Amino acid sequence: MSETRYQITTDDNKHRWIRISFSDVDDTTSAVNNPKKKKGGKHQSNATTPSEEPTTQQTVASTTNTFSFVPESVLQYERSLRKVKAADRASKTKVTIHDHLQTIYFDKDIVVTNKPSGILCVPGVNHYRSLLDLVYEVYGGGANPNDKGISTTQQTTDESATTTLEEPLQKDSMIAHRLDMDTSGIVVFARTRLAMSKLHKSFRERTGTRKRYEALLVGWLDTATWASSANNSSNNNYLGCNAGDTTADTDLGGGEINLPLQRDHKHPPFMRVSTPESEVEAAMAVRDLNHAGWKKLVAKRPKPSTTQFRILAHEVWMDHPITRVELTPITGRTHQLRVHCAAIGHPILGDPAYGWCGEAHPNGGFCEEVMRQMSPTCAGMELQRDVEESVQASGRTMCLHARRLGFHHPATDKYVEFEALPSF
Repeated sequence: MSETRYQITTDDNKHRWIRISFSDVDDTTSAVNNPKKKKGGKHQSNATTPSEEPTTQQTVASTTNTFSFVPESVLQYERSLRKVKAADRASKTKVTIHDHLQTIYFDKDIVVTNKPSGILCVPGVNHYRSLLDLVYEVYGGGANPNDKGISTTQQTTDESATTTLEEPLQKDSMIAHRLDMDTSGIVVFARTRLAMSKLHKSFRERTGTRKRYEALLVGWLDTATWASSANNSSNNNYLGCNAGDTTADTDLGGGEINLPLQRDHKHPPFMRVSTPESEVEAAMAVRDLNHAGWKKLVAKRPKPSTTQFRILAHEVWMDHPITRVELTPITGRTHQLRVHCAAIGHPILGDPAYGWCGEAHPNGGFCEEVMRQMSPTCAGMELQRDVEESVQASGRTMCLHARRLGFHHPATDKYVEFEALPSF
């Protein structure tokens, strides 16, 4: 059985707009593959039933080494080396208020910061100093920001922001949401219990929150080529994209990636695109774990996941072609933007997990041969390798930045929006 492939469709009403998705038959979250569960029954993976034994043919496509020309020993070495370097960087980075706390706005209820890439948003298992520690020292527990000599890029309009808080929170309670260590951008923290409660609800239920990210992708993503491929038409009239191509046509295109995501059972705790083949493998893994004594483990359902993107420019970074994009997460799955970009053949530049020899499954879970067939502009393995070498040589961290964040202020219910430009 050949590996599942996604489809590319176009929208006649939107210039250079494409939609990337599975058919209903291949979508593991569609109603076709997820009949309603009987009352009192347990969920079984849609890919197989207890009486079915997955065959070698069913799993051969997704178990093929994605980096077909790279020996497995080299892959393991590269991944291990990257882990060591990341841990070493985290342990040696001296996180200070002066160097790493960039306050955009604060008042008596919230603090909005611009997190630099390369530092933790909250303390991890090794308890390295994080952005949360800095925010708490300056704004938490009744602290007066003026005593710390803190300045903001946007002045607070609430004079009570400099007074002692009536309801000081414990440090962990200030967390409203978070960004990955190598992701930079806007993060908001709560200063009161009311703010904490309302922000948690807004981010959890995605009510009234708006997020926009900016990223650099490896290779030149061009939706005109994708649209031409989808329509099976000749590409004779297309001249191709050029570096800095933002003048000839102000609309460089965009689209929507609608691919379900699931935990990658081969590379936990990372994510991958869910396919019928990966569902079979996940069911097999859970079955084996159940037989080994982990009786309570069950196969979790894949989740629908949608990302919209807009191409901002085609550029060159250290002699390599890259694409600057705006990313809008419609759903909020773990690592969603990173997996979706990798799944269309253009991983985020410097991504330590979903890029070249990363810890996760590359290409969002698809093998290299299938990726080349699906993505007409995909960045080949040679380009990804060369870009990664430049990333390592330059010390560049992942180029994913939370540029805009909007939400309803927890005290006034007024919609507010903040913006911070990326460093790349």
